[in-house]
Amino acid sequence: MGARASTPGVRAFYYDAHGRDRELPLEEVDPKQLGDDKLLWIDVAEARDETLAHLQKVLDVPAETLRAPNPTGRPQLQNHGSFYQFAVDSAPGHHELAENGSDRGSAAPQTNEQNGAEPGSVRIMFIVAERWIVTIHQNEIPSFERFRDQGKAETLIGLLTGQMLAASLLDWHLGDYFDEVSRIESAVDKLDERVLRETSSKSLLGRMVALRRRVSRLRALLVAQREVFYGLSRPDFSLVTDSGAAPFYDALVQRFERAVDEVERSRNVVVGSFDLFTSRTSQQTNDLVKVLTFLTAIVGFCAAIAGLMGMNFKLAFFDTGMTGFSIVTGALIVTAAVAVAYARYREWI
Repeated sequence: MGARASTPGVRAFYYDAHGRDRELPLEEVDPKQLGDDKLLWIDVAEARDETLAHLQKVLDVPAETLRAPNPTGRPQLQNHGSFYQFAVDSAPGHHELAENGSDRGSAAPQTNEQNGAEPGSVRIMFIVAERWIVTIHQNEIPSFERFRDQGKAETLIGLLTGQMLAASLLDWHLGDYFDEVSRIESAVDKLDERVLRETSSKSLLGRMVALRRRVSRLRALLVAQREVFYGLSRPDFSLVTDSGAAPFYDALVQRFERAVDEVERSRNVVVGSFDLFTSRTSQQTNDLVKVLTFLTAIVGFCAAIAGLMGMNFKLAFFDTGMTGFSIVTGALIVTAAVAVAYARYREWI
């Protein structure tokens, strides 16, 4: 596409199926020039008041429709007749686990954590009409970037409707959740290796707790969007969406359900890692008990021999002095060494 838009934080993409796809400055956007083979996508990454006011005049929509997305509350779907509006929450940015088990964020965009906003997740508002679509959010959305980067030549995206493009963007949006599940499972695999290789410790348990919390946050974010994905395929919204987009929204519901299943499966994987940690800890405890039991037996045997040697019966052996003491001590040491070697051979310790 062409050069970036001049307005900071706003990019307008003009898709022409029979011409050239390009990026327009916001000042040149005119929805009245859109036809059946042209589609407009306006992506607002910085929801400034003056930018939203300009879009409200250009698109001729109610002023309360174009506003910065509220990061709190459940995402909702709203029907405005000629267009519809909804919001979704992106998957949290990639997190690494610190050694103490706490989350350590990477360079992924972070949202404001105040007022209940989920850290690492971005609230995205969609406003979808027949020939145009507006997305409003704070910070960049990785799935949007990947969608735009896939077009290496002139495309036929202009033949799509706004509803179809929204379905495609939502599919890429769900892909971020699948990617986050894959990262969680990769972290669990590495953690399982450490559990099997190292001695159990509180740091390993802390990492498992952090992973469990990470999965819970991911599931809560995804399930909260159920109303949007199910609502787009309801009969009442079929009057707003074109008939060609309906199959895509039905497919989105199935993909959404698979995403929920994947998150649930990742939670079971984390629980399985905890079971492995518990088994490993039990094994180490059993090994320690076996060692202590065996040492107790050896010490008891030595104590019994020492007790016999200390009896008050007068025998010639007790008059051997240092020689007898050395013989008894040496015999006890040899006996203990042989017992330890035999226990190691039988893998008792």
